[in-house]
Amino acid sequence: MATWKHLAPPFSIQLLKQHADVGQQGEHDPLLNLLPSLYRNKSGDLARTGQNITACVEDELQLKRLANIHDWLWVAGLPLPPRALHHQLLLGREILITEQMDLHLVWTTGKVFLKPIPRFVLEPTFWTRYLCCGECGCSSSVTKPECVRPRLYRQALGFLFSYAALLLHESDFRIAEDKHLLPPEVTWPAWRTLVEQLDTENIYPYIDQRFIHGELRLSRLNKIYALTKTPMRRYMAHWNQYSAFFHDNFTTLASATVYIAIVLTAMQVGLATESLGHNQAFQSASYGFTVFSILGPLIAASLIMLQFSGIFIRSLVQTIHRTRERYCELHLAHF
Repeated sequence: MATWKHLAPPFSIQLLKQHADVGQQGEHDPLLNLLPSLYRNKSGDLARTGQNITACVEDELQLKRLANIHDWLWVAGLPLPPRALHHQLLLGREILITEQMDLHLVWTTGKVFLKPIPRFVLEPTFWTRYLCCGECGCSSSVTKPECVRPRLYRQALGFLFSYAALLLHESDFRIAEDKHLLPPEVTWPAWRTLVEQLDTENIYPYIDQRFIHGELRLSRLNKIYALTKTPMRRYMAHWNQYSAFFHDNFTTLASATVYIAIVLTAMQVGLATESLGHNQAFQSASYGFTVFSILGPLIAASLIMLQFSGIFIRSLVQTIHRTRERYCELHLAHF
């Protein structure tokens, strides 16, 4: 991958006019107004953005979970840019806001998750100061492992590229305004200029590989995570309470039981006929399916309870362990 791209912002137009003059740094740096008020650090505590701007930006652009399964992303989505916002609505998908970058452009039945564009991504001065390698001193030595700016640059540029695909037409832009996906001062002509400056035809070598795949199907991400990472957990929690777990699983079991009952009724009718009643093969099949209809639901119910026990015990152990760690961090007495 070429490294010269990381030395300068990918665009020069000022979309946020009130931040055009940002010459000063320090405690009252106007660029801090482009960031969230607080962010969660690695221990889960709330921290001020001004204490560690790079850590805040890392939290905003976090793609670690998708990076862990990058080799399997082709299963969850095609290596194509996402479809425009108006097309998402035509597909019957409700646009849901998320501030997690690793849920951006993840879709499931009837909904698609989108992360609004953070203000700092639209300010070229912020790119120069905190995302480009020109001021960090690592541009002359590409082997420095401690510099995170190239990774943050690729993630931010890939994120902008995804919005270049989402906002193709002015109608898409108006939908984004209505859903508060853009800062209110951004205009359609200014957005068109920014997209032209991104050079989208030659952008792929410079963006994070996650954004090579546009839309990602949540159900397949869940299966990928369950099979390759965490057997008892999914990419996104499907059950927010135990009753939902039992509802989903026993609803499926009940549907299967109804089908088994229909088959048994048909076999009973078949055995009452003269041609099938004396057919040894049909009688053997009926006998085998009858035994299966008795044992099958019992085995399935036992497996559901076994899975529930595993999830419950794992959750309980993790909760106790995390609570004790947290109490120690806060210097509180153990519960």
